[in-house]
Amino acid sequence: MCENYLENTMTSNDEVLLSIVVPAYNVEKYIGECLNSLVHQTMQNHKIIIVNDGSTDGTEEVCQIYAKKYPEKITYIFQENKGLGEARNVGLSVVDTPFVSFLDSDDWLNIRYVECFTKLVRTVDEIPDMVFTLPWVYDTATKRILPWKDKERYDRIFEVHDGKSFVQVNAKQNPELYALEVTACRKIYKTSFLREKNFSFPRGLKWEDVVGHFYLLYHANTCMALPEVGFYYRINQGGQITSGGGASRLDMIPIFKELLAVADKYYFSRIEKSYVLRLIVDFSIWSVEVTNKKYIRPLLEGLHEVFQTFTQEEIKDYLDTCSPDKGREYGFIVCMTGKNYLDLENYENRDRIMTQNYIPWTSYDAAKRNLLQGGIQCVREHGLIYTFKWCIKKYLIKKK
Repeated sequence: MCENYLENTMTSNDEVLLSIVVPAYNVEKYIGECLNSLVHQTMQNHKIIIVNDGSTDGTEEVCQIYAKKYPEKITYIFQENKGLGEARNVGLSVVDTPFVSFLDSDDWLNIRYVECFTKLVRTVDEIPDMVFTLPWVYDTATKRILPWKDKERYDRIFEVHDGKSFVQVNAKQNPELYALEVTACRKIYKTSFLREKNFSFPRGLKWEDVVGHFYLLYHANTCMALPEVGFYYRINQGGQITSGGGASRLDMIPIFKELLAVADKYYFSRIEKSYVLRLIVDFSIWSVEVTNKKYIRPLLEGLHEVFQTFTQEEIKDYLDTCSPDKGREYGFIVCMTGKNYLDLENYENRDRIMTQNYIPWTSYDAAKRNLLQGGIQCVREHGLIYTFKWCIKKYLIKKK
C-alpha cells in the first residue's frame, strides 16, 4: 500500500514527503513571492532546495534571508552560472525525499500544493512515477490570470470532474500524454524513478525540459494528476532563468537530435513518433517566427538537417493523427524539407512562403484518392481561386 511505502521511504528525522528544487538566476524582484508560497503551504511535510545559479543582482540576499529564517526547511546552494539544467541537477543530487518537483524562481505555488499532493498519494494503491499539475498563467503586464493552454486536454486525459481525478494512466495506454506541455515544473516525480532511469537535465542548453518529457513518460508505469491549480506561471517579464534570446534558439537543434535519438533507441511506436514530430514542428514554426536576423540562417540550416530525417510515412502519420493545424504545418514541412528552405530567412515573406504550399492534409489525401472529391473539399475550405492556383502549381507546372 502507498502509506507503507511512504513510511519506509520518509527520512527518520522529519518525515518529509516532497523536495521542491528552485533554481534562481537574477530574480530579486520575484524570488520573495516564490519562496513565500513555499514556506506558507497549508501542509508542511516538504523541503525546499534553492540553487542560486550565479546571480549578480540581489537574489543572493533574499535567498539568505529565507534560508536563515527557515534553516530546518531550506537548503541553500550557490554555484557559478551554469544554466538552468545544471542548477536543477545540483538540486536533484541532494534530494533525500520520496518525491521531488521543480519550480522556477519567478513563479509561485498554490498554497495547497503540498497538501493536495500528499492526500492524493496516500489514497492510491500504486505509487505514481509522475504526478502532473495544472499551471495557470499570470500576465505581469495585464495582471490577469488565465488557464493554461492545455487545460482541456489535461482534464480529458485525467478525467477531471468536479475538481477530482483518480485516474492512473501511462503513455502506452494514452499517448496523448505526450502532447501536454513539456515543462518539468508541472510534474512531481518519484525520486527513485528518476534515479533508476539515470535521469539528468541537459547541461548548457536551453529547452532542457523537452527530452526528459518524452523519455520519462515513455518509462513511467503510472501517471496521475492534481485536479487543482499547481502553480502560477509568470509571463511578460524580463530576466527569468528560462528566458531565451536569439542565440538560445539554436539550442533547439541538438535538443531535437537528442529527442529523435531517444525515440530511435527505445523504438517509439508510430503514434509516439508522431507526438515527437508534433513538438518539433510546433517549436520550429514558433522559433522561425521570432528568431532575429542574426540567428535565423543557422537556425534554418539546423532545422533543415533535422527535418530531412523524417520519412514521408512519419510525416503522414503525424498530420493524420495529432497535428493541430494540418494545412499550415504541411506547408512548413514542405519548405523545411525542400531546397528553398532558406527563403524563410526573409521575415517579410515567411507567411507567403509557408502558405504557398498550404493545403489541408485531409484535402490532399482525398485528392490522391479522388481528385474530384478532394477538389470540392478544397473549394469549400479555401475558395475557388485558391484551389485553381494550387491545382495549376501541383499538376501542371510540375509536369512541365
